[in-house]
Amino acid sequence: MILETPPQRHYDFAIIGSGPAGITTALALGQASGRRIALIESGGLTASATAQDLARVELHGDLSDGYFPMHTQRCFGGSSTIWGGFCAVLEERAFLAGEWPIPFATLSRWYPDAAAILELPANASHRASVAIPDSDTLVYKPFFLSPPVRFNRKFHEPIANHTGIDLVLNATCTRLLHRRGHATALELRSTSAPETPAMRLTADRFILACGGIGNPRLLQLSGLGDDLPVGVGLMDHPHLYAVAHMYLDWPRLQPVIDEGERVVHALQLADDYCVEQGLISLSADFNRVQVTSEPLLGRRREALLTPVSLRAELPPHPFNRVSDSDQHNALGQPRPRVDFHFAFDELARTTWKHFARALLHSGLGRPSLLAPTFRVHGGGHLMGTTRMGLSPDTSVVDRHCRVHTTDNVYVAGSSVFPAGGASNPTFTIVALALRLADHLLGGIQHG
Repeated sequence: MILETPPQRHYDFAIIGSGPAGITTALALGQASGRRIALIESGGLTASATAQDLARVELHGDLSDGYFPMHTQRCFGGSSTIWGGFCAVLEERAFLAGEWPIPFATLSRWYPDAAAILELPANASHRASVAIPDSDTLVYKPFFLSPPVRFNRKFHEPIANHTGIDLVLNATCTRLLHRRGHATALELRSTSAPETPAMRLTADRFILACGGIGNPRLLQLSGLGDDLPVGVGLMDHPHLYAVAHMYLDWPRLQPVIDEGERVVHALQLADDYCVEQGLISLSADFNRVQVTSEPLLGRRREALLTPVSLRAELPPHPFNRVSDSDQHNALGQPRPRVDFHFAFDELARTTWKHFARALLHSGLGRPSLLAPTFRVHGGGHLMGTTRMGLSPDTSVVDRHCRVHTTDNVYVAGSSVFPAGGASNPTFTIVALALRLADHLLGGIQHG
C-alpha cells in the first residue's frame, strides 16, 4: 500500500529510507507472513526540489556543495535512481586485516541472492577476483554491470500490492524517541507541509536505511549513540580517470578475463599481498580496444595499449565526519556539517608504485608514470559513518548491525562498512540487507 499517512500507528518493523537497502530489507522481511512493515520515505515517488533541499549539507572540504545532496536522493528508490550499475564483490583484504568483525564467508553467502535482485550474471557472486597464472601479486578483478536496476521501477508493484508493507511517502523522520536503550517511536513531519503537527509511529524494531549522511544524522538528532563514534570516518571511493597508460600481455590475460558483455575489466594487487605490505585496495581498469604489436618487456608480442583509470580505497580518517551545522532546514533541524578531504595523493602514489612494480615483475606488462598532477573525483559512495565493529569505543553497530547502545535499532546500508575496499558498494549493500532481514526474522522466530 502506498500512502502519506500510515493507516496504523504500530508496526513490527519501521524502516526509514526506501533506497536499495530499505527496499531490500522490507521485501525480505515481508516474506514472513503476518508481519506489519512501515517503509518510510522523505520524498515522493519521484524527486522534488522540496525533498532534495532537506539533503543539503554545510560542506567543508574537497567536493562541491551539490555533491552530497546528489548522492542522497530523497525519493522512492533512493540512490538507485541515479546509479550507474557497477557491481563487484568486496575485496577480502579488509576481512583478512581484521577491519570487518565478521568472516568474509558470512557476507559472501548472501551475494548470490543479491546478484539476482540486481540482475547480474550468475557468476558475479563468485568471481570476486581471479588468479593470473605465474603471478602471485596481481589478480584479475571483474566489475559486473547491472542494467542498472532502478529499485523504484522494479519494486513499485511488489510493494504497492504487498499486504504487509505500507510505503509512507513525503514523511521525514526527524528523530527516534527512546528510553533506557530502547527506541519507542519515531517522529514524522510532512515534507511537503512542514507546518503541520508531527506524528508519531511506534514499532518493535527500527531500521535506519537513510544512507551515509542520513543514518548518522538521525542518530545524532535523536541523541542516540552520544557515546559512540557516530558520523566519524566518512569514506568515499577516490576515482582517478585516465591518469596513466599501460601495455598488457594480452595472450596471458585473455584466458582469465570474463567474456560477458556487461563487464568492466581491472587488475588489482592480491589481497594477501596488500595485507602483507599494509596497502589499501586499488583497481586499475583496462579496456580491450587497442591491440598493438609494440615490443613488450624485450620481445615483440601482441599487447593491449590501454588508458588506466584508478578506483581506490580510502581509509576511515577521523577528520572526515558528519556533525551539526549552524544552518537549518525547512523543518527547523540543523543541517549536517560534512568535513571531507581525500588526503589521497601519497596513498595513491605509494599503492600505484607497488602495482607498477608487480606488473613489471610478473611480466604481465609495463605501466607509464602517473600524471604529475591529477584530479581526484568522488564515486558518490558514502560509507563508514556508523561503522560495524566489536567495541562501542570504535564502532556504532555490532556484527548484526544493531546500534551498540540500543536493543531494537538497526542500521542498513554502506554507513556500516568499517572498510570500503575499492569495489562499488551497492552489491554489498544488498547482500548486507538480506543478511540483516534474515537475522531479524531469525531473532523473532527463535525468541
